[in-house]
Amino acid sequence: MILRSIPIATAAILAGFGANASSEVLTEREAADFVHRFCATLVPIVADYDPNTPGIWPPDDPAVIEPVVTPELADLIEDALVRNSAFEAEIGGKGALGDGVPWTSSSDAAGECMAGTISGTPERPEIEVHYRYADAPDGTWTDRLILARFEQEWRLDDIEYGDDDGKAQLRTLLTEAIEQ
Repeated sequence: MILRSIPIATAAILAGFGANASSEVLTEREAADFVHRFCATLVPIVADYDPNTPGIWPPDDPAVIEPVVTPELADLIEDALVRNSAFEAEIGGKGALGDGVPWTSSSDAAGECMAGTISGTPERPEIEVHYRYADAPDGTWTDRLILARFEQEWRLDDIEYGDDDGKAQLRTLLTEAIEQ
């Protein structure tokens, strides 16, 4: 997998990625490692996928997302995608998840993503992720990944999109897709 535009500080951290077990409290190193893993798996351009592989971007394949997200979030995503597909067949158009699971608040491709500050609680830490647009390097946006522990490792449990004071979240959008 080729990573594009990964900051040098993040690249240095990657050397030890996966080598240690998760601590009780999310450390800066674990936060940076998780953001790298999240971006390298799910964020367009940063993640390098074979363009000859069928499917839509971003990947909504459970085999791709399940190692990164909590089982509860994986189940919610699966339910939302199934119901969204049925809704789209019924209306002959695009549903709430017509472009796939929104892994970032911007539909534009990120050319770079890096970990920012850690907040939240020890049980549910939140990591700012700073993105830079691929086609406008001076343009940036920030989302917040909300994590939970699962089997001794940190996993994604929700995303707060942008600077909307937590009003727009992945779980909320998935629930809306289920209810459409």
